[in-house]
Amino acid sequence: MNKELFKKLRTYGNNSVGFILFLVCAVAIYNKVAGNENLNQFGAVIKQQFYTISFTQWFILILLFIFNYLMEAIKWKLVLAELSPITILKSFKSVLVGQAFAFFTPVRTGDYVGRILFLAPGAKLKGVAQMAWASYAQLLITLFFGSIGVFYNLPFFPWLKWVAPIIAAAAFFIYFHPGTFTGWLKKLTILQIHSKLKAQLVLFSFLKYCIFMLQYTWVVSIFNIPIPSLELWIALSVLFFCLSLIPAIALTDLVIRGQLIILLLSPIYANSLMLICISTVIWAVNFLLPAIIGSLLLLNYRIKQ
Repeated sequence: MNKELFKKLRTYGNNSVGFILFLVCAVAIYNKVAGNENLNQFGAVIKQQFYTISFTQWFILILLFIFNYLMEAIKWKLVLAELSPITILKSFKSVLVGQAFAFFTPVRTGDYVGRILFLAPGAKLKGVAQMAWASYAQLLITLFFGSIGVFYNLPFFPWLKWVAPIIAAAAFFIYFHPGTFTGWLKKLTILQIHSKLKAQLVLFSFLKYCIFMLQYTWVVSIFNIPIPSLELWIALSVLFFCLSLIPAIALTDLVIRGQLIILLLSPIYANSLMLICISTVIWAVNFLLPAIIGSLLLLNYRIKQ
């Protein structure tokens, strides 16, 4: 009798926790969107621009969003293969839940919390370490192409064009270091993963980076903005590089992204309002949409013992 009662209470508790997490994410997302001055100020113009986009164009943009997060789901599945094997669908869901938490936490740290909810209790801590490698691989790609981009287009901090390659080279050395670390990096030894997995993570990180570029290129195209693709890609590589170095919640902030895009692309295209439209669409598809989907997934979530 007591066991049955305990089981019922545990079930109710699990349901309640999932619902509470959903409410927390939903309220945080609403506050972030409703309180965004940039979005409110240009909402009418952005809304008008949306009406000019056809269903097919929206479909392609959403398809790119799916491929974007599919790459991340594959990376998450790969790092968990030995620790706690999961299906690609479960990996995809956990990535979206991670986005719901990351949406309102500093430096997107909530992403870790959201993902490990789907892991067994004994695998959660190791899962955080494994995810760090996946995130590191994405950072490598960002730093590599960013260091090239800042060399050709950096309207601020000109000294960074010489520092960026050094940062990228150091990051690659630490990531692909095959043996035991010494000195202040000694603790990283216990978290080492094999070289094949490192290469796989870099490959899928590169594919995800390419999809990011395609998303921006597609949005520029459907808004009929005359920005040459090469110049756009160089500016975007600098944008991603700068965002990767900002240790703040502004990493997912529409205002910061919008201002950076204006700073980088205004010498090429003078209409700042249209540049904000680009930033808004990408932000909504890549951050707002997955955060909303992830928060909804929490409604049916049960915390495992």
